Amino acid sequence: MKTKLFSRRSAAVALITGLVLVFGTSSSFAQAERGPAPVLGIVDTELLLRDSLAAKGVLLERDKYATTYQNQVKEMEDKLRIEDQELAQQRSVLAPDVFQERAQAFQQKLAAFQTQVKDKQERLDYSFQRSMEQVGQTIMLVAQEVSKERGINAVMARNQLMIFDPGMDITKPVMDKLNQRLATAAFQNPDTLQRGADGAALPAAPAAAGAKPAAATPVKK
Repeated sequence: MKTKLFSRRSAAVALITGLVLVFGTSSSFAQAERGPAPVLGIVDTELLLRDSLAAKGVLLERDKYATTYQNQVKEMEDKLRIEDQELAQQRSVLAPDVFQERAQAFQQKLAAFQTQVKDKQERLDYSFQRSMEQVGQTIMLVAQEVSKERGINAVMARNQLMIFDPGMDITKPVMDKLNQRLATAAFQNPDTLQRGADGAALPAAPAAAGAKPAAATPVKK
């Protein structure tokens, strides 16, 4: 019995995909064809969501919770494994009805454990996504500001293009401004999330939210 969860890859990929869809769309060119000639800028969204100060802090905070949860899961798995082995050894000496009762109790405990693991995964994903959304929204605002300063009227994500002039890449100025604008992003404590009537995770009330800035390297002056 081994539970392998708490991977941040799927959530990060979804966020990157979302930014790609916003940054790079054919509608930008369609609008440009009817107006001014397109002046294209390129942004490496994957780099920004990985190496910016705020993103690094969010990833570190998420990994901290993930490590804690993995240790908790492993401890419970070990206990369940021992209990399962002991139950198997008792099968030959217990009355059938007694063994059946204990086996059912064990299955219920196992099901409860699996539910707890799923709940922790969903809570952690929710907190991670909300924090990275804050980073993503700030990237959008900063990219718009940099584009306006440079007379750029269309921006695409770098991973959508195979070939482009390096001079079109505005990732560095976007990164610099992003680090100044958002050095840290709040990370909601997954354990304090509440659930709605539909079972979906919801943020706790503000007074008990437990959100704190994700750790990141200070901005260098």
